[in-house]
Amino acid sequence: MPTRGHHRVRAESVGASWREQPWSIRVLRAFLGVTFVYAGIQKFADPNFFHAGTPDYIGSQLQSFARGSPLASVLGVAEYMPVLTGMCVALAEIAVGAGTLLGIGAVTSAAGGLLISITLWLSATWHVHPYFLGSDSMYAVAWLAFLAAIFESQHRRGRAKRRPAAAMPDGFGRRELLRGGALAALSVLVGSAARAFAGPDSPPTPFARSARSSGRAGAAAGGKPGQRPARGKVITSLDRLPVGDAVSFTAPGMGPAALVRTSQDEVVAFSRVCTHAGCLVGYDTSTRILICPCHGAEFDPTRQGAPIAGPAATPLAPVDVTIDKATGQVILPS
Repeated sequence: MPTRGHHRVRAESVGASWREQPWSIRVLRAFLGVTFVYAGIQKFADPNFFHAGTPDYIGSQLQSFARGSPLASVLGVAEYMPVLTGMCVALAEIAVGAGTLLGIGAVTSAAGGLLISITLWLSATWHVHPYFLGSDSMYAVAWLAFLAAIFESQHRRGRAKRRPAAAMPDGFGRRELLRGGALAALSVLVGSAARAFAGPDSPPTPFARSARSSGRAGAAAGGKPGQRPARGKVITSLDRLPVGDAVSFTAPGMGPAALVRTSQDEVVAFSRVCTHAGCLVGYDTSTRILICPCHGAEFDPTRQGAPIAGPAATPLAPVDVTIDKATGQVILPS
């Protein structure tokens, strides 16, 4: 028999947790839950996310996000273990989303969603201006509103049952622990299934429309007769890169970059970090322009990476490359 003054909070059924909430909160709950589950699955299903050297590699994203972020020191540590960081973020998103939809650890799930959104706001979308274009800040506000709604609902229920108003909504009994364990197992299972259905990893070869980052044009130069072969890292060769195509690579000190062949004997290279919000730009072979997937900024590689559409105001940062005329290799000078 429970002792006086102790009020054990029993875990609600999934249906009951939805029925007690007004429609406005149900809509918010469904959107946040589904979105976070999808976000976690998308990371595991992306064949490039855990593959170094590909356009969407988590390590390259962390390096890009760290520039100017208030969390630069934290992101710097995460860069040393990018795959583990990516897996933890993806699993946390699935757990938060599933917990929200199933009503498991309601406060813990909402607080986790708020923490993830604030972290992404201070890193991935920190440089988005004006602020209302950054989706992560809005997700943080949405999670805060949902968390307040949970506490308000629990407060009303506690008063109706004459329980202390300070009673916490999440219990710590055996049933709650089992539900939490089941949620963790479900998150791992969903993540593993998404990874199993992921396509093959894409090599760092011509890439298409999608990505995240900032940059500007690098000039391409041909060698002169009798000149020594250029020294440095070979990015690709002209016989492997048709006119109008592009290839991604990593530039020391700049991170993800793009090499575009603009004519028979000319190539240009830019940082892929978008100068508007820091997302990685991708290359559209049909229009032959670099496009940011976040807010639609477009950059023309034939005009020194100048912005031609969207919110970006400055060109992509240039990367110096050279063509070895003897071999046709495109080289990143050392």
